[in-house]
Amino acid sequence: MKKIAWVSLICILTSACTSRGTIQGISEQGSVKMEYEQGAFDNDGQLKVMMPDGELYYGKFVQSSSSEFGDSLILNEGIKDDAWVLSGSDRVSSQTQAQLISRQGNTMECQFQLSKPDSGIKGGGIGKCLTSNDQKVTVTF
Repeated sequence: MKKIAWVSLICILTSACTSRGTIQGISEQGSVKMEYEQGAFDNDGQLKVMMPDGELYYGKFVQSSSSEFGDSLILNEGIKDDAWVLSGSDRVSSQTQAQLISRQGNTMECQFQLSKPDSGIKGGGIGKCLTSNDQKVTVTF
């Protein structure tokens, strides 16, 4: 437990736990470049997409997740044996969505399927994006 706390503290202090990378995509007009930034403990991050015509889209991506928390009361035969048991779990999904906008006012929506959901976007995957002016982008990363 102490090791996890130290690693977390070092990550926070040095910002070394932020993952940055580039994803190459393709559209009908040519090559597309995506740049992402995601914290090691985050289910979201920033995404920039440069289209072949030079239009830059920027915004946020969010990896779907769910949390389950519940309380249960375990009753034993003796009065002093009663105890509360608290349980909870977090699950991250392989489904990730992005909402982006360009300075020209155009929008882009992306859907990604992550290969390794626990690793975030840096773990690889596949995806598709569609702009408000019907440009399609496909990526494999």
